Amino acid sequence: MASKTKSSNNINIYPLLMNFIDEKAPIFEELPYDWRNVDLESFSDIKKLWDFQIEALKYAIRALYYYYEILNADKQKFWNELEEYSVDLDLSSIMNIRNSESDVWKILNRYFYNEGDKIPYSNFINRMGFWMATGSGKTLVIVKLIDTLITYMERGLIPKTNILFLTYRDDLIEQFKIHFEEFNKSQSGKILKLYELKDFNSVLNYKSFFEYPIFYYRSDNISDVQKDKIINYENYDNGGNWYVILDEAHKGDKESSKSQQYFSILSRNGFLFNFSATFTDERDILTTIFEFNLSSFIEKGYGKEIRIFDEKLKIKDKSIKDFEENKKYLIILKTLILLTYLKKISKELRNNKELSLEYHSPLAVFLVNSVNTIDSDLKLLFKLIKEITSIEGYEKILNSQIFKIAIESFNNPINPFDESKSFSGANIDRNFLSNITPLDVLKEVFNSETPGEIEIVKSKSEKELALKLMTSEKPFALIKVGDANKLFKSLVEEFKLKVQETFDDEDYFSDLDEKEHINMLLGSRAFYEGWDSNRPNVIVFINIGKGESTKKFVLQSIGRGLRVQPVKNGDRKRLGINTKFNIHKKFILPIETLFVWGTKPNVIKQVIESTREIIKNSGIKIELKKNIERINGNKLFVPYYKKVKRSINIDVLKNENIQKYIINTIDFNDVKNLLENISDELLYLFYLTKDDKPIEKIELLRELFEDKNKDKFFKIRDDKKRLGWHECIKDIIRYINNFVISDTISAVEESEEPIIHYKGIKIRIPKEEEVNKVKETIEKVYSEHDEKRISITGKDRDEIELDFIKEHYFIPVIKALDREVVKNLLVNILNERSEIEFINELKKKSNYFEIFDWWLFSKIVQKIDNIYIPYTNKEGNTEKFYPDFVFWFKKANNYFVVFVDPKSTEYADGYRKIDGFVKLFYESKKTKIFEKDGSKIIFDLYLFNKNFGSPEKYQEFWVGSVDEFINRLLKRFEIDK
Repeated sequence: MASKTKSSNNINIYPLLMNFIDEKAPIFEELPYDWRNVDLESFSDIKKLWDFQIEALKYAIRALYYYYEILNADKQKFWNELEEYSVDLDLSSIMNIRNSESDVWKILNRYFYNEGDKIPYSNFINRMGFWMATGSGKTLVIVKLIDTLITYMERGLIPKTNILFLTYRDDLIEQFKIHFEEFNKSQSGKILKLYELKDFNSVLNYKSFFEYPIFYYRSDNISDVQKDKIINYENYDNGGNWYVILDEAHKGDKESSKSQQYFSILSRNGFLFNFSATFTDERDILTTIFEFNLSSFIEKGYGKEIRIFDEKLKIKDKSIKDFEENKKYLIILKTLILLTYLKKISKELRNNKELSLEYHSPLAVFLVNSVNTIDSDLKLLFKLIKEITSIEGYEKILNSQIFKIAIESFNNPINPFDESKSFSGANIDRNFLSNITPLDVLKEVFNSETPGEIEIVKSKSEKELALKLMTSEKPFALIKVGDANKLFKSLVEEFKLKVQETFDDEDYFSDLDEKEHINMLLGSRAFYEGWDSNRPNVIVFINIGKGESTKKFVLQSIGRGLRVQPVKNGDRKRLGINTKFNIHKKFILPIETLFVWGTKPNVIKQVIESTREIIKNSGIKIELKKNIERINGNKLFVPYYKKVKRSINIDVLKNENIQKYIINTIDFNDVKNLLENISDELLYLFYLTKDDKPIEKIELLRELFEDKNKDKFFKIRDDKKRLGWHECIKDIIRYINNFVISDTISAVEESEEPIIHYKGIKIRIPKEEEVNKVKETIEKVYSEHDEKRISITGKDRDEIELDFIKEHYFIPVIKALDREVVKNLLVNILNERSEIEFINELKKKSNYFEIFDWWLFSKIVQKIDNIYIPYTNKEGNTEKFYPDFVFWFKKANNYFVVFVDPKSTEYADGYRKIDGFVKLFYESKKTKIFEKDGSKIIFDLYLFNKNFGSPEKYQEFWVGSVDEFINRLLKRFEIDK
């Protein structure tokens, strides 16, 4: 809930909900089939979601699963669990609504219960936030989220209700519509149709099987009164049964604070999804389910790096009567010199045919605080540029000692994220920069070979003006402000400017990417949102002030400048971090950097650093030591899996070992009846427009349901959950593609990094001294080859043990001595009692393995380490089984890779995992031997259960103790070697 909260001094605010779901909910790949069987990647015929966008949706799905499936949409229970989890926070004092927030209280008190002077936040906990950087493609995620919600409603996983999208500007609504239209064109079987919220009551009773109404409106037009475009939320309340999706809907004036409460009311019996690039409110941050803000976006290699020049940019100084003339030109000259440098190296890259890169043409953006006032920032900036480009100014400023001083006095800019190893230095080639001449500036920035007076090029638009030298044919700058007509008259009158009214484009601003001769963009906050361009490489903030509004403005406008796309239709990852392009780095790094100046550079730096601080609060990642000495050049073989095509002929398929599709009896009969009465053309139109070989698949689909084939391909069960015939057909087509006409086989590869979770051991200890104690103890254990126990809570008893195990893949192994205390404070360590008992027992008997020439083992963390065994669960769906440990043994040139799971596994589930293993690693009932680089590799699996007893064919995979595991392993190796 984005209302203003009191400051929480000395409290670490972080994305609590994201951390909570990470630990409490199953990973996406282990959700029930109906929850994870959704297409999260494809968007349209030409677009796919990026990895982090897919990750955002996975987090949302896991949270929805936990709320609706595990907690049965019980808000109070959800709140209680969050409070219990967040031991380091007093959630109630931070998040509850107090009656001192009078405007908010009056609105909410009518709909939500109170406890004296507060409304508990448990009322509003059915929400999640997506903190995603500008340029990270939030709109694509929103559209896919809507599609996912509809799919879940169809499957009966979440309540069926209406979806409402809200954002605060018309152009953002138009952007949303464009993406929706693009998405719809690629859909088959269902169509999403957009309606204004004002049409809700007329649309309410309209129903079409393949059409789903999605409502939208301007968030700042929702109020408690009904006027023309302003609508009263009470008229569209729908019993509070809305899935409300907000896109930057906390923006605007603080009348929007009241609007926030209307959104909470509308979603009180549904769910609220809040998307923003600039969360600053504590409640928004704490209920964030996915964080990919400015800091994370850049650190993961997306967008441009940021460099801030640590020098004050002043174009006026009220404290000095005659503000030193040269000083006011100096930084403006620096921005022009830097822009010239960037333009020249951009051309170098684009002209290199060997690289085939399509970098943008750099642009400098000047953002001012005042526009139409007397002595406004924009007018003073214009005056400086006019003086620099004039014939007199060229000799006095550009072609003078001031120009040389500007080049020589370039300071190294600051990297606000300098703790990250992925960032290099200043990203400026000093030698190249020092060779920039005044004539280069005229050519590259002002599109002219000679100085000249500035004239205004007037368009029909009331929000933009272009600037051009009279000695040039093309404009070099665009002014974009709220009231361009007023500014136009003022500039013409004050500076006696000539006017050219031959402006070709009515809306020049929207075509900036194509108009590469526009090298400077001057304006106010009127344009810092709602435009997408790769071109900004320089941003200059002039007198922007400070405070919350400034913080959002800085983050949003810098976010607008971060886009980069080296390859056409490629992703937005930088190439400068790719070793493949090392030889071209001196050209690539500057183009992949956003350089920032400001009146108060420290304010800008603090704003950017604050986004990183929030992430630090959610946990500090530390890296343990890879055991290079023990690995010692030995090969670490791991399995991988690949799909192979089968015949599409039913007679051939009947002889294959194909897992059966589990289907509800009613669904089977409904689909069978439909297939007998529907044409091939309609099946193609609704289900197979994007598939290859649709004719053959339609024929196969019909053949599967024939009486003579159904028992081979289907398990028909009354207790299987119904999908409905429409969803069922879509699911059976997925089954055909994934299991009938394709098969999964195993292969082997050598891996440099089979285990990676040791690089991200997350510490969530509030006190810095306790964090430092953990780091220091890690170093001691590593250097002293010993084990140590410490407290991480400051209490008298030890809660973790750090152990030096010389045969382990990384050092030290961290074990939880007090699981309940440690579980929320340290992530990716040994927490389970069975794991710790196994490893402690193993240490005592490690000498038994001296029969081998070499051995090593490691803990596996599911989802993070990519070592798993695919198997079929009881619902007939493929899941990934992550054993707890992997062992590598070597004897001569033979390698033995062993998976061990010491958890007491339920037998039925264990049999399925064993079946999955046998299918992939056995041939003709014998162990399959892989060959790679002259080595022979064998895989084996052991599951623990102390209450031993199982069918004969499974007995060789079950053990009851570490002793039995070791004896079985040694015997097995002797047999197979």
